[in-house]
Amino acid sequence: MFQRKEVLSIGVCTLVFALILRMASYGGILPLQNEAALSFLVYLQTGRVVRYPTATATVPTAPPTTRPPATKPVVPQPEGVILTEKDADAVDLNDLVDYQPDIEALLLSPLCWNLTGAEPTVLILHTHATESYTKEPGQIYEEDSDYRTFNASYNMLSIGEELTRVLTAGGISVLHDRTLHDYPSFSGSYDHARQTIRAYLEAFPSITMVIDLHRDALNFEEDPQLSTMATVGTQSSAQLMLVAGTDRNVSYTGWQETLALNVKLTAVLEKMYPGITRPIQLRPQRFNLDMTPGSLLVEVGANGDTHAEALVAVRALGAAILAMSKGVNSPQLS
Repeated sequence: MFQRKEVLSIGVCTLVFALILRMASYGGILPLQNEAALSFLVYLQTGRVVRYPTATATVPTAPPTTRPPATKPVVPQPEGVILTEKDADAVDLNDLVDYQPDIEALLLSPLCWNLTGAEPTVLILHTHATESYTKEPGQIYEEDSDYRTFNASYNMLSIGEELTRVLTAGGISVLHDRTLHDYPSFSGSYDHARQTIRAYLEAFPSITMVIDLHRDALNFEEDPQLSTMATVGTQSSAQLMLVAGTDRNVSYTGWQETLALNVKLTAVLEKMYPGITRPIQLRPQRFNLDMTPGSLLVEVGANGDTHAEALVAVRALGAAILAMSKGVNSPQLS
């Protein structure tokens, strides 16, 4: 009888202890977070021995506090060029028609355009593509006639290719026409070039500027040949001369607008590379410049200059056009 009561007492105590443990496991009086206690609880309830896996605690870490490196304040730069009355002093005009245009007024007039973008905005061509320069020592190529060659590495096609490279690198979409408009006959070159320009303008209405690249020359029978001289940085360079047409001999209503572009470009070139330009030639002919207000006829050096000097000059021309590519004296720039 005594043994039965003792067994009953032990059993009751065990059940009470198990109940207390279960209550604790549900958030009761004892917070059981010890793995040994949890194992003992399961043993009392089920008779099974359970070993909990050892878990590696992962301590969340706050992201490191980082400070951006100190930078200078960014000052918004205006896009485009602003010219002033003083810049007119650098522009010379060889007026062969005696029109006496107002250079300062042409300089200060606004040029509102944007040559950058996905669509082609510049066309480069060559009315006299086979024109070439004075050979340097070691340069060997065949000449078709004096200072003319079909070799595209030394004639005006190579000058146009370099200008295309500079403008394209600056974000301008360029079309470079490589037609030999002066072959097989030099006569009629401008008529042939006019047909080419018209076809491009019809196919690509986005074209804003048409650049006809030449090199100048005087009498091929005389030596030394015409040589221009300039310096760009430390490099020997040819000079650039812009030729502007008028309505003296033929209908050309927009010649002053085109002349204004010549005046602005000359001023920008002189600001960037003093001494690189020759006086603008204002001529009675129109030279296909009437086909768009953004037309240019540029003499890149002369036949007495070297091809290397012409390349330096045309790179300067490209840099100046890039500087003007988003406008000159536009209202939003003031």
